[in-house]
Amino acid sequence: MIIRFANKHPAIIMLAITYAWTWTFWFLAFSVLSDPQGLKLAMFLLGGFGPAVGGVLTLRLAASDRDQGPMGWTGFLVGAGLAVIALACFRFDILGVVRSVGPSRELGILEFPADSPAWVYLLMALLPLVSGFVFASTQSRDQRLRSFFAGLVPDRRALVLAIPVLLFFPVLLIVSNIIASLLGMEYPMPQYLDKDVSAWLPVMCVKLFTVAILTGGNEEHGWRGVLQPLLQKTMNPLVATLIIGVVWELWHLPLVLNGVYGEGAALPIVISRMAGIIPVAYLLAIIYNGSRGSVFLCVLSHACMNSQISYFAGSALASVIGIGLIVGIVLMQRWWQKDRAYIPVVETRGL
Repeated sequence: MIIRFANKHPAIIMLAITYAWTWTFWFLAFSVLSDPQGLKLAMFLLGGFGPAVGGVLTLRLAASDRDQGPMGWTGFLVGAGLAVIALACFRFDILGVVRSVGPSRELGILEFPADSPAWVYLLMALLPLVSGFVFASTQSRDQRLRSFFAGLVPDRRALVLAIPVLLFFPVLLIVSNIIASLLGMEYPMPQYLDKDVSAWLPVMCVKLFTVAILTGGNEEHGWRGVLQPLLQKTMNPLVATLIIGVVWELWHLPLVLNGVYGEGAALPIVISRMAGIIPVAYLLAIIYNGSRGSVFLCVLSHACMNSQISYFAGSALASVIGIGLIVGIVLMQRWWQKDRAYIPVVETRGL
């Protein structure tokens, strides 16, 4: 019965698993448990894998017994290895890059003290296993699972497109700063002007890597890699992306309620964040559809957004220019037409 429902309504199953996984870890981390701080980091990071785990399990639920096969160990080892390297950044706080600021600093979200108990390290060991589990899908015997997650591995086209993806936010922010200066508008002093490049560039690169693997980029395996094409099978990209933007922000609700994204009433925070996250959802959907399903580029873009903005600052014009570009691309691509969507090629039966 569950398998039949998963075949008919995979998006609903995925969201149910995603929310259950993430909210369990996040509510435990911030509403129930308080010490030690290393435990909070482990629970926070594990919760962030909700969309990826939800996507994998949804596709596996719909797979028949004959589709199931041995785990793709090469993919597993790559995913686990990347997570281990990223975790080392948290443990040793390389260049001070993983330190959080604002309310999240007080909650100790990204801190892993040296005196953390041994059992916290054991919990941390689950992260490479979960990451490996997701990456193993790139070599799955199940054609559907493999085709949905194939985009995690960059091909030649994705490697070429990685250059404009890496440069998008820096160019956008620098241009907005130049225009703001010409118009006499004030904006925060960007670090690329305030500090020597040797001081901020290595830190930004390490931050980009940790975000890509553990603190944001890993969400893309599920949101763009699975949910985007699932919704686009029955609706046009315009509507599908709007839905993803809404559920993506609501997914963060435990963090909002526990002061991670600011203090005060939850509703105004959710609404203001949703106004920002929906345009980002469209940007990532443009990358996904335009690259023919490259989840790698979506991960890279998400990581760039979370790691570059604090170094390049940006005037209020950056949001206006960015949204204008996104709207222009959506209109040029005629996203109200269903055939403008990219959907992985899979077997005709199921999903």
